Amino acid sequence: MASKQEVINNEHLLHEILVRLPAKPLQKFKLVSKQWLSLISNPKFCLTHSRFQKRSVKPQALLLDVLYPKLPSDFKFVTLNPDTDHYQLPNFDFIDAPNVRIVQSCSGLLLCSTTTTMDGRDPDPNLRYFICNPVNKEFKHIALPQRQRIYHAYQDVDPDIGVDPSRQATFRDLDQWANLNLSFEPLVKATIEIGVNLAFDPLKSPHYKILTVWANLLIGKNPQSNICFAFPRYSIDIYSSETESWSLGKVTIASDHAIRFERAVYLNGALHWDCAASSEETMYIDIISESVKQMPMPKEPNSKFRYFGESGGHLHFVAATGHSFLNFRVFELKADYSSWLLKYDVDLDVEPFAVIPTDRPNFIITSYLMSCAVQSEEGNGDSLVLVILGNKAISYHLVDRTVQELPCSNRDNFFYRAGNRFYPSPYFETLYYI
Repeated sequence: MASKQEVINNEHLLHEILVRLPAKPLQKFKLVSKQWLSLISNPKFCLTHSRFQKRSVKPQALLLDVLYPKLPSDFKFVTLNPDTDHYQLPNFDFIDAPNVRIVQSCSGLLLCSTTTTMDGRDPDPNLRYFICNPVNKEFKHIALPQRQRIYHAYQDVDPDIGVDPSRQATFRDLDQWANLNLSFEPLVKATIEIGVNLAFDPLKSPHYKILTVWANLLIGKNPQSNICFAFPRYSIDIYSSETESWSLGKVTIASDHAIRFERAVYLNGALHWDCAASSEETMYIDIISESVKQMPMPKEPNSKFRYFGESGGHLHFVAATGHSFLNFRVFELKADYSSWLLKYDVDLDVEPFAVIPTDRPNFIITSYLMSCAVQSEEGNGDSLVLVILGNKAISYHLVDRTVQELPCSNRDNFFYRAGNRFYPSPYFETLYYI
């Protein structure tokens, strides 16, 4: 058996030991010696560590996308280990920015937005983005490509509607701009940023990519003064951390489906987008080939709440229905992308003791939009994680129907522009340097 001194002097053996440890204690181990500092700070070690840790299918926590009005502040999260009462994520003390919101987490890196306004307007001309790693307190501002964005011109159409065409709108497929025969005279041609997404997997590449999705619109009025527009055509700019440059308009999309580009899920080398409840198809983009493909969606038009995410190497979709949002239909996408399998149909209304705090009446649940996520355990089935009233979270095992209460950080005094619903993002610790 090797002595302690032999281990310390054997850099290869030391590397094999340290690479198996979690990221947070390794930050403290940098103080042990100059040798340990050099080893743990080495970019090759950080990448190897990220790849080793990525083999785990279970994240340390689920981050809640609250809006942090003033920094520094602690992350708001749900700990997925019920036996860890005092687990703490790093905070935002290394960032000086107002109104920060987590847009997406991807293999330990966070894509965040920051803005000087809090009124929830869309689009927001003050919206900015950055990418960060809370473990090593690194962050990098993302300068999006300059486009001719038109905001105030919409006041010539309707100052109350802005870019929202949902009221009295006439939809027209926009396939080829040059040959489009409009039934109205366009007043505005606008390019609108509608989504920024992050793709990173250290098992596939040491580099990450950022996608910015733009919608191109033609807007005008018909003789009845109704708002009309041509259904948008989308273009995607792609940033590569390897070249530190943008490829503009690398991908174009024409679709008559209502795709939710603002929220992406990265899995198996592709970014996947959810769609509106009325759509039966959505899209995903292969990051390597930069090709866009269609995929089906479950037919759940009556769902009052949707969850679209990844767990255990599978894409999951959850539709919440019923009077109190406590009936859940859980789907899993087949590996060949041909269809979705209905894995679970669970009604928690019949087990109110499991999810409703005893000091709260039932009717409060009916007006509260919950967060939920599917969490896969290695060889132990799936669980449904719910964030509900009273800063409470539970894990409901979908096979054996057992319930565990999970530590949930206090969400009080934090603003979220969509009401009380928080979207959970899986978080893995990583030493990766941006």
